[in-house]
Order: sequence, then C-alpha cells, then structure tokens
Amino acid sequence: MREPVVGIDLGTSTSAVATVENGKPRVLPNRSGRSLTPSLVGFTTEGVRVVGDEARLLAVSRPADVAAATKRFIGRRWDPMLVHEARTLVPYPLLEGPNGEVRARIAGRVLPLTQISAMVLGELKLDAEAHFGRPVHKCVITVPANFDDNQRAATKQAAHIAGLHVLRIVNEPTAAAVAYGLTSKFEGKALVFDLGGGTFDVSILEVESGVFQVQATGGDPVLGGEDFDQAVVRWLLAQLPLAQRETASRDMLSLQRLKIAAEQAKRELSQGDEARITASGLGDHGPGGTLVDVDVRLSRAEFERLVEPLVARSLDVTRQMMEEARVAPKDIQIILLVGGMTRVPLIRKRVAELFGKPPVVGVNPDEVVALGAAVHASEIVAQDGETLLIDVASHSLGVGVYGGGVRKVVGKNSAIPAVAREVFLPSAGGQNKARIVIYQGESDQAEQNVKLGEVLLSDLRVKHRADTPLEVTFELSSEGTVSVRCMDLTSGLSEALRITQRTELSADEVKALRAEQAAYHADQAHPETRELAEFEILLEQGDTLRRALEAAARRSDDEKERTATVKLVEDLRALVHLGRTAGLSKNRAQMGDVTVRLGTLVAEATAGHPARGPSGDPPVGPDGASSSAA
Repeated sequence: MREPVVGIDLGTSTSAVATVENGKPRVLPNRSGRSLTPSLVGFTTEGVRVVGDEARLLAVSRPADVAAATKRFIGRRWDPMLVHEARTLVPYPLLEGPNGEVRARIAGRVLPLTQISAMVLGELKLDAEAHFGRPVHKCVITVPANFDDNQRAATKQAAHIAGLHVLRIVNEPTAAAVAYGLTSKFEGKALVFDLGGGTFDVSILEVESGVFQVQATGGDPVLGGEDFDQAVVRWLLAQLPLAQRETASRDMLSLQRLKIAAEQAKRELSQGDEARITASGLGDHGPGGTLVDVDVRLSRAEFERLVEPLVARSLDVTRQMMEEARVAPKDIQIILLVGGMTRVPLIRKRVAELFGKPPVVGVNPDEVVALGAAVHASEIVAQDGETLLIDVASHSLGVGVYGGGVRKVVGKNSAIPAVAREVFLPSAGGQNKARIVIYQGESDQAEQNVKLGEVLLSDLRVKHRADTPLEVTFELSSEGTVSVRCMDLTSGLSEALRITQRTELSADEVKALRAEQAAYHADQAHPETRELAEFEILLEQGDTLRRALEAAARRSDDEKERTATVKLVEDLRALVHLGRTAGLSKNRAQMGDVTVRLGTLVAEATAGHPARGPSGDPPVGPDGASSSAA
C-alpha cells in the first residue's frame, strides 16, 4: 500500500489538510470533525498545549497566552518597525532571536515563530494520521506567492520540526488554479484573487492541456482579514465613552473581546444588511478600573465605508499584476476568488466592476488551496505527470554594484526553475578579494531591497579590472529558493553563496524542537491525552464565566440578584479547583462528575443571568458551544 501523501494550506487564520482518494481531492476533517483548523497555539495555566479550536476558546479569556496570526511574521527579520506593526494586530510581544529571527512570548514562554508553525503543522499531521490510521510524512505545503526566500525557508524548517517531508512548496494562487482547472476542465487565461487572513496575492495563469503556466504574480504581504477586523475594532473603540476609550485601546483583554465581536460582525454582514455587536467588560481591568459595555448596530454600508481603502489597495495590486503580465481585463476568461475574505460582498462587487464580469462561483474559497496542494502532492508521488506547473519568481534577484545600486540578474516573473548568469568586473585594479552581495527585491537601490547574503572570492590576481571577469550564477528552484555561485573565469576559483540573512534556527535548536514535537505527537496519539487537554479548556471556560459573573455582581444594583450571583461565583470557583485536582490525578470518574456539574452551573447562570459573557457572547457550555441562543 502506498504511503499517504497530503497537501497542506498553512494559513494565517485557518489551515487545512487534503488528500486525493479514488482520483478525487478532498479536505480531511480534523479530529473535531471540522474541515478548517484555526492556526492558533496556546498554553493553559497548567502549561498544557492547545491547538486549533481549543486555542480559539482559550483566546477569549487569555489572549496573551495564544499565538495568533504568526504567519505574518515568520521568516522576517526582527526590527522595531515590525514590533510596532505587531502591536496593533496581536496581543503578544515580539522578541529578537539569536539569529535575528522573530520570536513571541506566549504564556511566559519565548517561542520561535517557526516552532509555532510547526505546532500547527503537527496538529494537521495528527488529523491526517487519524484519518489514514497510519503515519503521514510526505506533503506539499502552500505559501503566499509574495513570500521571499527567508519566509519559504522558514516554512520548510517548520515542516521539518513537525516531522514532515516537504515534496514541494507551491504558491497558494497556483494551487487554487490547479484545483479549479482540474475539476472544471477550464482552459484559458485565469486570474486568482487570493485574500486570506493576513496576506493578499494575485496570480495570472495560462491553462492549456494540463499545463498551468503563471505569467505574473505579486501581492501585499500585510493585507488580509486581520486588517478588516482592525478597521471595525477602531470603529467600536470610537463608540466608547471618552474616559474608557484610551484605556480600552491599550488593554489586551478589551481588544481581544472587540476583535472577536468584529470578526463575528464581519461574517454576519456578508449575509445581511446589519449586525448587532455586543461586548462587555471593556476598559481598565486593573484594580479599581472602570469597565463599560458596548451594544451597537453596524450597517453593511458603514462597514463598506470603513474597509473601502483596504479593498482599493487590493484592486491596485491587481491592476499592477495585469500590467506586468501585459493583459487587459477583457483578456481574463475567469476570475477565481480564494480566501475567506472574498466572501465580503463589497470585494465581489469591486472585482466584478473591474473585469466587467462576475467571478466564478461554486468554489469553496477556504478549501481550494489545500485541494490543489493535494493534487500536486499525489502527482509527484505517483509520477503521473497529468499536470505541469510552471511558476514564476515572485521577486527579482540581483548583485550590489558600486555606488549602492543593484543590477538585476533574475527578473520578477521569470519562469522557474531558472538559471541565470551575469559577468561582473572587480571594482578596482590591484585588489585580491571581491565581495559579491546578493539582494532580493524590485528597487534599483540596495538599501531598499532584502540582503540575502554575500560571496567572498579571495586570492584574486587583479592587475586590470578587465582581466578578471567574475561570473555570478543564480539558480532559482521550482519552490522559489535561491542558490548562488561566483567564479573567477580566469583562474577557475569559485565560491557558493552563504545566505547570512536567513532567519532559520540553528541545527541544535531544530534537533531539540523536533524531539519535543515528536514527544508531543506520541502523547496526542493516545485519546486520554487529548481528553485531558479538552478538560483543561473546559475548566478555563468555567473560570472565564466566574470572572464575568464577578464583574456582573459588582455592577448590579439588585441585592437579590447580586447575592445569587455571588453564590454562583463561589460554586464555580470550588468546582474549577476540584476539576484541576481531578485532572492532575487523572481521576476520570471525578472529571466526568465535574463536567456534568459544570454544565449544570453554566445552564443555571444562563437562565438566571441574561447578561452576556465576557466576549459579548452567551456563556459557553461544557462542549464549547453556546449554552443559549445568541
């Protein structure tokens, strides 16, 4: 029996794993039965790792203990501007690692972002193995088309830590086009408009006889659903009384509650003309701080006004890609929408206006990338060759020249894999060393590009510049990763590029993280380990409800209601304490008893206290679902 192989869409907000069975691609359900897994990793107060839906529930009450939207920062070098960008998006601080990479402080732990991605990938691996009933190692992973060499290398390293062997890295829009092209038998020119949780990509492809040839690709690495959410959060902050507005804008718990409310409103406004937004406990959560609630209605028209600048940015990138591909809107036969944000009606409307035709329907924008990755993975293993992917370089590559400039050797949108050579001369006669600096980016100025590294050629015998030609050879793989070699054509001396600017982890750290992930993987393969993690999340939810009721008791003017609420608070406190003791001792009977009793208390709290929970949602029950209708 052939070893299973999967395709993975590692997304900013959600991730998915797919495979090909009986000749058809399908998304595999996770162990909770859902097709999408939130790309979240958190740690409970007991230090238990939770991933996906469990981490999403934990983020309601303990946002700083959950790593979210880390894909936006993976593979990038730490710098103060990046830290400033992150402050408006995520509740955890970014720190600089020993190799200049970005790390995050989550629940008191400092974790490389590569490790966090590996934890998400490891969860998808467990889901796939639960489906197949045997180990899964081989995969194709997708990345945004605008990911540079560092980001692609970091993604591969995350997969390695997770115990996966990457057959190929594929650009997300290309994978989506493969999935659609094969199922619809489409041939012609297609444009993929991919707006996900954190990044935006546009790719233009020519599809003919199973050949998917990308003609141009590009995007905006800091444009996605997170930015749309923040637009709504800023609007909600403006609805608060002035005295609480400033404190709420600096309070992590308040911002998390507003973000959850904004995400929900965004979904509702994709279906209706108005959304009611409620969130409680906003302001200063410190001792003696004042908290307020918000209960407002947001119309679709107002939402569209808030996000119009973001939509305009996506359309500007789309027009630029058409210019680079030298095509007009009328030349595009189909427009394929990818990513959950493309469900927003304003985006669909603006795209249709730009091209003079509606985008295709009937494609699940959340799943199509994973499906395309699965198709390509299956063909690589089977060596069927039914489809051929010809992708392009998402960034130009060049060599630094005298005066701070850059001479491009591989242009953006060059077909890959590619090999390109250029001959350079030493900067002056008489020198015995030459330093060749390699850059990635579109600017003619070195300082505005990303420095990948440098090649140092020693023992040169340069009498006159023209006597010592130096040949620089670039090799760009089908995955978009770079290797460079420089040769003195006179002596035959050559050196390979040492990519000093990659933010990969050291070999020793990778080895340790692989061992840690393998141990976690082995534990999670046992059902009782997962049950303990789910039980811990249930206790966290009970504690969250207790804190919400405490706040409600402080604000209540009704003595009878306050007395009843205080009694519930004390009962919840005692029950959560008992539950933690039962969890530590792994007393399954006691855990079951706590689960039933906690469910009863939640139902009692819901029936007796119509005030909503800490995020503006009804209190949650033992199964993680709302215990009353919203």
